[in-house]
Amino acid sequence: MKQTLTKKQENLYKVILDYFKNNGFSPTLEELKEKIKIKSLNTVVYHLSALEKKGYIRRQKNAKRNIEIIDYGNFNSPTTKTIPVFASVGCDDLSVIANEHHDEFIEVDSNLVGNKNDIYAVRAVGDSMNDAGIENGDYILVEKTEVAENGEKVVAIVGDMVTVKKLERKGGVTVLWPESKDTKYRPIILQENFKIAGKVICTIPGNSMDVSDVVPISQNY
Repeated sequence: MKQTLTKKQENLYKVILDYFKNNGFSPTLEELKEKIKIKSLNTVVYHLSALEKKGYIRRQKNAKRNIEIIDYGNFNSPTTKTIPVFASVGCDDLSVIANEHHDEFIEVDSNLVGNKNDIYAVRAVGDSMNDAGIENGDYILVEKTEVAENGEKVVAIVGDMVTVKKLERKGGVTVLWPESKDTKYRPIILQENFKIAGKVICTIPGNSMDVSDVVPISQNY
């Protein structure tokens, strides 16, 4: 049984529910501040923390619209999650510099990420993974992890550079394989002087943000 809310917490929770109902995604801190007519964002964060501790909401990391409702009762839950988009990643080579800044967000179907919480997106650069359904300019959804199995598509960082390739480890050597029929694309052969920054979940075509167009990475092409 959830803990009882104070009047202010109850008011804030109702505002969040109404926003979800009307928009299908969560409000930002600024939007909440305006709707409940208070001057401080810290006060909004304080009340959100209370709602989270009492089991009414869950907040994601690194997301602008980061609120999820845990128990909707008769309220219809939203079907999307807000995912931060980081720097582009090279699918042709290691020519794109990785960074930790993001100023773009995309809304994706919650079913795509399931119970995974640490999710981010990047934009693909190049066509060396087009046989895996990753085209130049596509959004790539990634589960943040340093652990991956042979055959999985990974975001790999070598020095200050980043790329997406299929992982293979054998005999103390790591090979990052392109997936394209074009013979100009070559595998990247490494020892353990690199870092896995995540596993590819799926791709979203860059020319469309319709989540119905999402391409599962396991599909054959």
